[in-house]
Amino acid sequence: MVSSMPSDKIQPGYGGDRIDGPGGLVRPALFGLSAKLLILTIVFVMIAEVLVFVPSVANFRKNWLMERLAASQIAALSAAPDRVLPEAARAQLLRNAQVHAVALKRGDSRRLILQSEMPGSIAGHYDLRDAGWTSLIWDALKVFFAPSGQFIRVIGQPGFGAGQFIEIVVEQDPLKAAMVRFGFGILVLSIIISMITAALVYLSLNMMLVRPMTRITRSMVRFGEDPEDLSRVIVPSDRRDEVGIAERELSHMQRELSGTLQQKNRLAALGLAVSKINHDLRN
Repeated sequence: MVSSMPSDKIQPGYGGDRIDGPGGLVRPALFGLSAKLLILTIVFVMIAEVLVFVPSVANFRKNWLMERLAASQIAALSAAPDRVLPEAARAQLLRNAQVHAVALKRGDSRRLILQSEMPGSIAGHYDLRDAGWTSLIWDALKVFFAPSGQFIRVIGQPGFGAGQFIEIVVEQDPLKAAMVRFGFGILVLSIIISMITAALVYLSLNMMLVRPMTRITRSMVRFGEDPEDLSRVIVPSDRRDEVGIAERELSHMQRELSGTLQQKNRLAALGLAVSKINHDLRN
C-alpha cells in the first residue's frame, strides 16, 4: 500500500503566510514589523541628517564671507587714502584677504579703497547685514551648483564703527571648494552618528516592541491550530506595560476558549453516549 505525503497548503494572514502541514510553520511576511521599523528608522535618520547638514553648510558660508569682510577691513585700514602704498603692496593686501575689491561707505561717501582686475560681470549680490536663515540656506545651496569663474558682491557691517557698510568683490570658486570640503566632512560625521543612532533605536524598539509582538502573533497562530491544547497557551511575561497587559489578556482568553471547547466536547461525548444507551434500550 502506497501512502501519499500530505501536500502543504499556504494560507495568507497572521502577518505572513501560514503553511498547513506538519508543524504548522509560519512564514514571516516580506515587510513585517522589523522591516518596516528598519525602513522608518533609516528615513527619519536621513531627514534628521538633512536638517543638520543644510543649516551647518549655510552657517559655514556666512562665517567664510564674514572672515573675508573682516580681512578686507584690515586691508582697507592699511591702505587708507592718506597712505601711499605701491601697487605690489596693494595687490598683496587683496591676495591676503582673498578679495578683488574693497569699498567702504562713511557718511554720504562711498569710496573704493582697494581694487585689482575687476571681472566683467557680477553673478550675485548678497547683503549679510539682515540676511535671514531662509535666504542663507538657499544661497548656500546655490553655491554647490554655481559654475566656476563667477564673482559675487558681498556687503557687511564693518567693525568698530568704521562706517555704514563695507563692500567686497570675491571669487566664488574658493568659497565653493571650502564648502565642499566642509560639507564632505560634516556629511561623513553625520552618517557615522546617524548610523549609530539608527542602530541603537532599531535594536531598542525591536527588543521592546517587535519581538514581543512576534511572540504574541506566533502564540495566536499556534493556539489556533489546536485550541484545546493548553500547552499552546501563551505564558505571560512579567512586563507591566501595554505589551504585558496584552499577553495576560491573551492568555486569559486562550484558557477560557480552551476550557469552553473542552466542555463542549465533553457534552457532545455525553450526548452521544446517552443516544447510544437510548438506542440500545429500544432494541
